[in-house]
Amino acid sequence: MSVHRVLVVGARRRKQGLGEFIAQYFHQQGAEISGIVGTSSHSVEETARYLQPQYGISTQGYTDLKSAIEQAKPTIVVIASPTGVHRQHLETVAEFGISCLCEKPFFWDDGQPVDPNEVERLVDRFCGDGQLLQLVTQWPETLDEYYSLYPEVKSQPVERFEMLMGPASSGINMAIDALPHVLSMVHCLTGLGEVQNPRAAAKTPEHLTVSFEYRHAAGCLEVAVDLVQTPESPRPAGYAINGHAVRRTIQLPEYQMMFTGESGKPVAVEDPLEKRVRNYLADLENGKPTDKQQLIASMIDLKNIVENLQI
Repeated sequence: MSVHRVLVVGARRRKQGLGEFIAQYFHQQGAEISGIVGTSSHSVEETARYLQPQYGISTQGYTDLKSAIEQAKPTIVVIASPTGVHRQHLETVAEFGISCLCEKPFFWDDGQPVDPNEVERLVDRFCGDGQLLQLVTQWPETLDEYYSLYPEVKSQPVERFEMLMGPASSGINMAIDALPHVLSMVHCLTGLGEVQNPRAAAKTPEHLTVSFEYRHAAGCLEVAVDLVQTPESPRPAGYAINGHAVRRTIQLPEYQMMFTGESGKPVAVEDPLEKRVRNYLADLENGKPTDKQQLIASMIDLKNIVENLQI
């Protein structure tokens, strides 16, 4: 495997950002963290000082993405910055023709409706030779462990999918933060389709339920999502396929993820974020092209849910 040079935008965890962990896993895979990008000289210097003893990462800090790309010469840019600045960062990365791993959602401009044509235009900029754009939607990476608990489910038609998540945000932002994970699971289970009849209910200001139907080539999937605002990690999470549920727990201090199913016996789960980084590198090495339709669907489906919710 080639030694890649990785530039990380947003490399320090604040509330629920994953930048530092993504940097760690690229580093563990043998990539060079060629730079980090933050909002101020103070923040990037502080982050660089943190990463070295924490993960053994020695790197250079920048406050401007374009300058960072020109100087650090990355082969991959990780966008782990707040969602509201994803679009401008994606435009800059696309300008240089570099592969990109971007935190979900692809982008979301507060207060502005999503323009499907703009989504397609931006995705198209990453469809050149050798570029690979993917999102950090790691929950499908847990399906191997799920099916080890429920092997019979793997051969069943998927009729219902439920998911519990604990985003740090509140209100409609809970849906924007969490639903890309839900949709990544739906797409993995059914293929691409169409969101129908999205609806929401706020049980309390900190507890939101979202449901919809997902019409796809093989039928219709009933989807129900439980969102519970959880400011600090580890956060509640789990999912069920056709009523067979797993609940995720985290064993501290080693931060070992576990799934507990109906039997009550916990099963260790490989860190799905680490697996997502490893699979991204493998896809890049194998010349896998950017999946244009998948990326567009991730945004259009999110738009069709969020913009039709009355909260």
